[in-house]
Amino acid sequence: MSKIRISIFGIMLATILSMTLGLQSANAEPVTMDINKSKDPGPGFGTEKIGTLSIDAKNKTLDISVNMTTTPKQDKVFEAWLVDADGSNYKLSLGAIQGQSLKVSDVMANPYTYTQFIITEEPVDDVDPNAAGTYGGAELQAPFGQ
Repeated sequence: MSKIRISIFGIMLATILSMTLGLQSANAEPVTMDINKSKDPGPGFGTEKIGTLSIDAKNKTLDISVNMTTTPKQDKVFEAWLVDADGSNYKLSLGAIQGQSLKVSDVMANPYTYTQFIITEEPVDDVDPNAAGTYGGAELQAPFGQ
């Protein structure tokens, strides 16, 4: 009888530990994807590649790297954003892309609520905190959008 209790206890303990460790290690595999120009007209992204996005999510830290293969118009700058497109539509600015690249590392409460990465073309001295029209972007892959 005591061997059965020990076995059941062992199974329960192993199950609880694996569930706890699974929740704490919410790490996604590093992802690299194309940034494509927005469809004109309409929402979504076309097939014309305008850059590359790399995202590495470890715990609640996102390391993001953007490399653009196109340049903004004169007196404009590209700005990178994460978007909760399936929820509040909140847009989080990651900053202006200097030259043709951007590297960002940020700790977030829940980075996986974001479903899109977008690029906007903004005036160089833009004081408006809102995103301009979408120039291009990418749909984020799971576990994003959770």
